[in-house]
Amino acid sequence: MGTSPSKYRKDVNCFDTISQYILSVTGVPKKFDREEEQAGLRHCIVRELFNGNFSSPIRNELNLGGLRVLDIGCGFGAWMFEMSSDFQKCHYVGVDITPQYFIVNKPKNVDFINADINNGLPFHDESFDFIHIRHLVYDLQDNEWDSLIRESVRVLRSGGYIEITETEMVTKNVGPSMAKLIKKVVDLLNEKKIGILIVDRIEEVMKSNNLQNIVRYERNFPIGTWNNDLGDAFPTYTCDTLRNALIRFNDPKDIDNELKKFITEANLYRTYFSLHKFVSQKT
Repeated sequence: MGTSPSKYRKDVNCFDTISQYILSVTGVPKKFDREEEQAGLRHCIVRELFNGNFSSPIRNELNLGGLRVLDIGCGFGAWMFEMSSDFQKCHYVGVDITPQYFIVNKPKNVDFINADINNGLPFHDESFDFIHIRHLVYDLQDNEWDSLIRESVRVLRSGGYIEITETEMVTKNVGPSMAKLIKKVVDLLNEKKIGILIVDRIEEVMKSNNLQNIVRYERNFPIGTWNNDLGDAFPTYTCDTLRNALIRFNDPKDIDNELKKFITEANLYRTYFSLHKFVSQKT
């Protein structure tokens, strides 16, 4: 389970947008890289759940071109590579602290900057028309979200939009084994002072930084193999994610049996968590 590329990702056009642009940190391309596959598959799932790569009312402006777009915490760049292909007249900048790759064959309208966003965003005031933030819930402490959103507003032009998509760290319909695992994960995150309840505060922080016209979207993300709305996408991603969590807290020799037990339980209870997207405008 979760040890090979998703058939769904391979079968759907434009879902494999990472490997053609990057090499590993050793400079050697890999036929299959688990972390890259997970990042690409998660990107695909989120795109499908929200019916596209963005929800802000900026499609006409993107088509016309000339917009500067910032992707904060860009990771492997899946979102940027796809946007840069769909809207080629705009320019995209990704910022991330971890140099996970060498960029090769980089699109002309894409740039990457290695920087720690907790030290402020390395850009002038009002430098961007659209800012995209996603999947940082495991990386930022609660108070760091306030400074990140404040900095994002600073570098956003008037009339521009900020989108934030994050996980609600409250899993629904959990069985007893899953509940114990989740408690271990949450306890670990609390030790690191990670802002696991940030989805309850994002709208408030946006308002305190004078962002307006805030719209919130919520989508469910199934855990296990009980939902095949996207073929094998949900099962592949959640099985691999569960495996990673189990490896951290269990004897590696028992991982396969433990994983089967957790998947069986998740299927029985129809376990899921929620993703929340916040769209806001600087006026």
